[in-house]
Amino acid sequence: MLAEGPAPALTELEAASGAASGPDVAADYRALLLRSPGALYRDGGPRHLTASAVVIDAPAEHIALLWHRKGRFWVQPGGHLERGETSFERAARREVAEEIGLISLERVGPGPAVLHRHQLDAAFGACSEHWDVQYLLRADGPASALPLRASEESPEVLWVPWPRRRGAGPERSTDALPEGTVADMPGKLDALAPYLARYSS
Repeated sequence: MLAEGPAPALTELEAASGAASGPDVAADYRALLLRSPGALYRDGGPRHLTASAVVIDAPAEHIALLWHRKGRFWVQPGGHLERGETSFERAARREVAEEIGLISLERVGPGPAVLHRHQLDAAFGACSEHWDVQYLLRADGPASALPLRASEESPEVLWVPWPRRRGAGPERSTDALPEGTVADMPGKLDALAPYLARYSS
């Protein structure tokens, strides 16, 4: 059991049933955490949970990406929970503040927006698989008024346009994603577009 009893992490994973990734994936995440509470942290085994956030500006026209020094790709801010942290959302917000310098963020939706599992290569050492809990967070201004701050782990940061496609639907274009963007990003943004529309109306 986790120290806090009904831990925030489990409560957040219950809220993830409404995520764009669907209730079956959320059930898998809860089962992993119940079976292996140590998976909340980096030293909990080669397969463990992480937290990240897709950050959009206030008009929802841009997303924030960073260059991941170890992985050598563009990706959203995020990482491992620190020992003692039991909230994915708090960990994701901490990572955003540390990696791109934004702190005034509104969560879009009732909980995690996407749950995403991905294999890792040898550059990540003992980590072989991350089960990432991803939030959609909205900044309090337009990208033009919110400069991002680089960090030691993320030496380059940028706002990338994420415009609506023509028509009345929620679909958005990922054509502006830079070369070297992590492979799952276009599909994830396609899934997040209707999620954003659902919780922005």
